[in-house]
Amino acid sequence: MGRNPAENKKSWQQSIKAPLTFSFVMALIAGIVAMISATGGSDNPLRFDVGLVAFGVAFVACLLVISVMTMASKDNPEDLGTGSGINRSSKNPDKNSGK
Repeated sequence: MGRNPAENKKSWQQSIKAPLTFSFVMALIAGIVAMISATGGSDNPLRFDVGLVAFGVAFVACLLVISVMTMASKDNPEDLGTGSGINRSSKNPDKNSGK
């Protein structure tokens, strides 16, 4: 039979919603700050063009940084803490192994 879509649903950490939401919020803040600061005083109109450019640059930059950090992270191997290194056990690093 067919697969149930609820079974294939990814968790919040594995979905694309979290990076998109974070990038959108950071881009919104950057766009608003750039739009207001590029105005040059209260007598001048708001600079929506500068705000939109800052929004786009910040959105793409945040997504790029998040994707690179996601690709660079990897889980530790299972045998890392079982004593396969010099100390033979991470629980007792002060004890000499075999001496």
